[in-house]
Amino acid sequence: MTGALACPGQTPIALAAGQATLHGLLTLPQRLLALVVLTHAGPAPAARDDALAVILQHAGIGTLTLDLLTPAEERFADLQHNVSLLARRLLDGLGLLKQRMLLGELPPLPIGLCAAGDCSPVVLRVAALRDQDIYALVCRGGLIDLAGVLYLRSLASPLLLLVDEDDECGTLSNRRALRELACPHELRPLAAKAEAPDSAAAFEAIARATGLWFIDHLPAAPLATTRTV
Repeated sequence: MTGALACPGQTPIALAAGQATLHGLLTLPQRLLALVVLTHAGPAPAARDDALAVILQHAGIGTLTLDLLTPAEERFADLQHNVSLLARRLLDGLGLLKQRMLLGELPPLPIGLCAAGDCSPVVLRVAALRDQDIYALVCRGGLIDLAGVLYLRSLASPLLLLVDEDDECGTLSNRRALRELACPHELRPLAAKAEAPDSAAAFEAIARATGLWFIDHLPAAPLATTRTV
């Protein structure tokens, strides 16, 4: 990770992940209690992430918005579906965050993961692999079964899965996948709206549900070393 960390404030960062350099934006509030990593693979869903970041920051939760693809890779659709590749990169990013915490450049914070679409199975797999570090998880759409059944069964982090009310196929697939989970979890349909799905009202509804899940499930920073499942 390069770049001086500002607290509070926004800091553009670059993460070395294998052969790639990933870019993101770290936003830390004045009162910092936890951190949520907002992942995507391709153009950032800025409106949704911005709405969520505001809710989280008011609760003392910082955000790291991280693109798991380089700008040159975003034109290759197959990479957006490569769960193994994207999971390795997110693991690299989490490793560097933890290193910064050990070095005292960031406080030791509990971490949550948030993703949508193709990145949903990615964050689920990573949370299963790093269950000692990941305290809560929110997935918006996507097919979580693509994470792999072993990862579904070993997931410990509380999971909120948001699905579009009119996505019957996706909802059925995700309900089957949820049967493999032993961790606390909830599938919550998002009501179809008369306005466009990318409207401000739709983003606000998603951000509020996501924010409340993290607020309810992320412990304050002093508890980060005494996690119980």
